[in-house]
Amino acid sequence: MQVVMRMKNKEKFDSKQKSQIRHWKKKTKDAKLYRKIEVLDYAAKGYTHREISKLTDFSISRISDLVREFINNGIGYFTKEHRKGNSRRNLTEEQEEQIINEFKEKAIRGQVVSLTEMKMRYEEIRGKKTANSTFYDFLKRMNWRRVMPRGAHPKKATDEAIEASKKLTI
Repeated sequence: MQVVMRMKNKEKFDSKQKSQIRHWKKKTKDAKLYRKIEVLDYAAKGYTHREISKLTDFSISRISDLVREFINNGIGYFTKEHRKGNSRRNLTEEQEEQIINEFKEKAIRGQVVSLTEMKMRYEEIRGKKTANSTFYDFLKRMNWRRVMPRGAHPKKATDEAIEASKKLTI
């Protein structure tokens, strides 16, 4: 007869943490977040990391990391974005907002906003010349689109064709 020993996890969850996990498990609509919370739920119910790994397809070390992060930082850790990057910005977020707000006010007043003028202001604040691609990346980050009115539809019929079609109708 083989005796199966169930290893206990070191982590202990209090009732507040368990209710927080249940609440977020019901509340979340994000699939990735749901899977992480599901891991926490299994851990709170007393499953071993190995059992959780078989149920969720997370590695044992990843499960351990998720549980540790929850215990140390709470559920808020999982609802925030932690990816690094975007370290190559030329201006601070405040400076970028300042530039956009200047030109937004101008556009709201009905004045024409030129991208050349915006780029010059960007370079002035940055202190050196900037490639167009860098400037357009900045505009995209700020959700600023280049909208230009079209003079006429490219497939518009000539005036003569329009008049001729009017005469054909009864």
